Amino acid sequence: MDDHNRFVIDAEFSPVPLLLVAADGVIEKSNRRLDELFGYERGELHGQQLEILVPRNVRRYHEELRNAFFEIPTSRQMGAGRDLFGVHKDGSLVPVEIGLDHLMMNHRPMVLATVLDIRERKSREAFISRALNAASSAMIQVNEKGIIELTNHRAGTMFRYQPDQLLGMSIELLVPERYRRKHPVYRTGYLSDHSSRGMGVGRDLYGLRSDGSEFPVEITLTPIHLPGGHSTMATVLDITDRKAREDRIRDSHAQLKQLNEELAQFAYSASHDLKSPLTSVLGLLHLCQVDIESDALHEVRHNLGKCVDLVQLLADRIENTLQLAQADSVAAEWTELDVESHLPSIWADLRPASVRLETQWGHSKPVHTVPARFTTIVENLLSNAIKFRDTGQSAPFVRVITEQMPGEFRLKVVDNGIGIAAEHFDRVFKPFERVAESMIAGSGLGLAISLKNAQQLDGTLEVKCENGVTIFTLTLPQPETSFQ
Repeated sequence: MDDHNRFVIDAEFSPVPLLLVAADGVIEKSNRRLDELFGYERGELHGQQLEILVPRNVRRYHEELRNAFFEIPTSRQMGAGRDLFGVHKDGSLVPVEIGLDHLMMNHRPMVLATVLDIRERKSREAFISRALNAASSAMIQVNEKGIIELTNHRAGTMFRYQPDQLLGMSIELLVPERYRRKHPVYRTGYLSDHSSRGMGVGRDLYGLRSDGSEFPVEITLTPIHLPGGHSTMATVLDITDRKAREDRIRDSHAQLKQLNEELAQFAYSASHDLKSPLTSVLGLLHLCQVDIESDALHEVRHNLGKCVDLVQLLADRIENTLQLAQADSVAAEWTELDVESHLPSIWADLRPASVRLETQWGHSKPVHTVPARFTTIVENLLSNAIKFRDTGQSAPFVRVITEQMPGEFRLKVVDNGIGIAAEHFDRVFKPFERVAESMIAGSGLGLAISLKNAQQLDGTLEVKCENGVTIFTLTLPQPETSFQ
């Protein structure tokens, strides 16, 4: 029995579709399984060119590939890494997997092709792919060497890669560079345990997009046990929005805490600073009643004048308290303000009496700010300087100095008044604190209001005393385009 007849007998009993092809591409023999796979009658493929089973878009270069195989014949899988298809008799495409074995039959070189029908497997893969792509989270499967084997569409979108770009990449390329050196250690440590759990418990995790930007993530790891080794499925959530909400909640908590502290201070002030003038007014009014009965009108006028002063002081304290409470709710109407032309109107409203105003302009116009907040700060600083002037000075002055720095504007209010002791620098900005050694009436809220407004402008307000002058410095951040 020759080799050809022996092949015919053996091939018919094979459960696998087989195809015997000569070096010139002529089909010498196909078994029953292969004929059924492609819809041909028994023997119908005999003598046909192999290209009858090859898709049209491949036929033009298939002969060249076939000749290359016979020049260096080796047993191998055909089309590794590519999707292969055979053509059914009705013209439809059948997904297949092909193995090639070279053999000599009756002294002629032949190739034995083993053709596997993988339609069912492709159907399962498509089902899995649809399930993965339907997930709202990024899904990334990584092998033991850290190479990405499988992803879904959400992973590509999240990390800003094309769908197939991630395949074959190292997972470390999705990790910010500052964490990249440690990541293989964490990955190896996980493989020793290989259980379902969250990644990086207690640590902030970040992903790295293709454009180099980072974003906060939450990752869950699920082990996958395969015959050839172990893989890990990482489920990745972009938690940028959640982090933003947490930051807002944290900021709100800090604001509420500050408001509670201010409320406690207000309650203290209401029971002392506000109650004290009212008690004095009540006492003076009682004296007025007695003096009226005795016709002591001069004393009545004198005591009523004191009542007016005390009521005015009380009204000022209430007004300042309301300003402090409302400092957080001023509309943020940012605009460009000409400080040089705006300052004289503030100064004129303060009725500075004998105090001289000096200016040193060192900035370019305009200043980017919220005018209402800026005016409140400067007005309080100037008012403070006027109120606490040194009456022993022959030439009391208030000097306003502006400076320009890259991305920054500074305004200094300098005066030669009674000054502030260094140990009181921290207390001077606290509500209801009065640290000046003076009998001048005041609410103790002006500087607290100024500081709160400066903070709302993302700025700072500081004080220092040197060489007999007091210097308040307001620093406000500015857009890079300012002062151009």
